[in-house]
Amino acid sequence: MQTLIAVSVTPHKRFFMNTAVTGTISATSTAPKSVRQIHLYAYLIMLLVLTAGCHGYSHLEIPTTDGFHSKLPAPYTRAVVWGGRPDTVQSASTWLLKRGLLVVDQTKVLQAAADQKVSLTGYQYLETDVLRMAKLVGARLVVFSNAEVGSWEALDWSAGFPHSQRVYSATISLRAVDVNTGEIEWSGKAQSPERFSNIEEGISQLTCHALATAWGMRNPGVTAPGNVCPQGSGAMVTETHKPATNPTSSGRENLTPSMNN
Repeated sequence: MQTLIAVSVTPHKRFFMNTAVTGTISATSTAPKSVRQIHLYAYLIMLLVLTAGCHGYSHLEIPTTDGFHSKLPAPYTRAVVWGGRPDTVQSASTWLLKRGLLVVDQTKVLQAAADQKVSLTGYQYLETDVLRMAKLVGARLVVFSNAEVGSWEALDWSAGFPHSQRVYSATISLRAVDVNTGEIEWSGKAQSPERFSNIEEGISQLTCHALATAWGMRNPGVTAPGNVCPQGSGAMVTETHKPATNPTSSGRENLTPSMNN
């Protein structure tokens, strides 16, 4: 008799175990208790073997991305990173600083908005107001970031036994807008292909891949070179990209990574 056993490992993965059971044992069998226990133990052992190597949620797989650029900023271009999640804003700010841009602290933009009696707090703000205030503080670009993050409680079987943990899926979108013309100079998007448990590393990786796609450091799609956004790299590409324009040394003071939302 053939018995098909379904083993649910994760909410999106299911493993099937096809076992051959000899004899006349069945669901209504009257075989001795010891025989039934032997078969039960055999099933449990096979279950552990199957699930011991199952994929867990620890790391983010290579994201699916899309993006483009019409032109890339020269070194020391002043930019403001604006968005609803501080971790996304911080990851993008760090990435851009390592690429040679000057990131204007959001507190300067908020102070300019307060002086002009313009509200930029919360989610009810106009992008045109952000562009206008960014121009007042000397920025040429505003990088708008958007993060869609979902979370669930899930069972992780990667250790061979189930344990509950919080997992996430996310999509990060970024686009750079010229404060003078309103034109989008580059845009990138990254989506997690599976759920992951390390939200800090996940957001950092997604942001890195979105920016790397926008800047042409990796192709859109589901594959990326190993030197692009390696795990634990602090959301940085190991090979630097040098825009053509020569940097200038003026105006570097009082410009810091953005730490605020």
